[in-house]
Amino acid sequence: MSLWFVESASSGHKLEWKIRREVYSTQSAFQHIRVVETEQFGMALILDGIMQTTMGDEFIYHEMLAFVPLLSHPAPKRVLIIGGGDGGLSREVLKVPGVEHVVMVEIDPIVVDVAKRYFPHHTESLNDPRLHIVFEDGAAFLKSQAHTPEKFDVILVDSTDPEGDGPGQFLYTSAFHADVKNALNPGGIYVQHTGAPFYNPEVLGMVTEDVGKKFPLCQTYWATVPTYPGGIFTFTAGSLGPDLSQPIRALPCETQWYTPDIHRLAFALPPYLQNLIRTEIKATR
Repeated sequence: MSLWFVESASSGHKLEWKIRREVYSTQSAFQHIRVVETEQFGMALILDGIMQTTMGDEFIYHEMLAFVPLLSHPAPKRVLIIGGGDGGLSREVLKVPGVEHVVMVEIDPIVVDVAKRYFPHHTESLNDPRLHIVFEDGAAFLKSQAHTPEKFDVILVDSTDPEGDGPGQFLYTSAFHADVKNALNPGGIYVQHTGAPFYNPEVLGMVTEDVGKKFPLCQTYWATVPTYPGGIFTFTAGSLGPDLSQPIRALPCETQWYTPDIHRLAFALPPYLQNLIRTEIKATR
């Protein structure tokens, strides 16, 4: 008998993965956590019924979220990751020369424990002495930074989607974006994924509208990630100076997806994506 994991992308569309086995399942204080072995992409992490990462294509998302901002910043020494408990993003961030201090704020310690057990390729960075893990709500952590002199050069938000009652919903609010801006050093950069535009177009519109009002520069880029609904996945950046569309630093390592050409091309938006970005933001560019 075949086993399948089914995810509802919308009320009219479902995604299905054939799985060999379920290897872990638990309800944490924040979310339902599952690990399954898929036939196509190997081990996969599922949170509240939504596929988060698979071994087969995780490198696309993590390389694009890490290298686009870090190679657009002249000297990214201090990096904050909100979420990212599976370890894939910190793995890529710590490959960049000059990064001295990375804080990863993950709300759910069980996610980190599960990743260490079932995703060793993701979590090789978690023992790096430059990485400091804080188990706290990301929005609350950022508010606390308003009272400290320590700021960050780059802030990356690697969270669950904003839909529903999950822990990611508070990371897409206007108050959160204001706290992000306040936690950045002069010339700092922030990037947050804005989801699958064919299924959640309102997320891209909402975030670009708010970030465009708060930051001197708001930019959107995209990648194709097979695991995520619709394949196309977007990222939105708020910059206090650098233009993210042009890498200014050399690629520090071998990659499976990211290249300087891919970096530049990711900012070429099809008209469909351009039309999802709120008109108020277009007028300020």
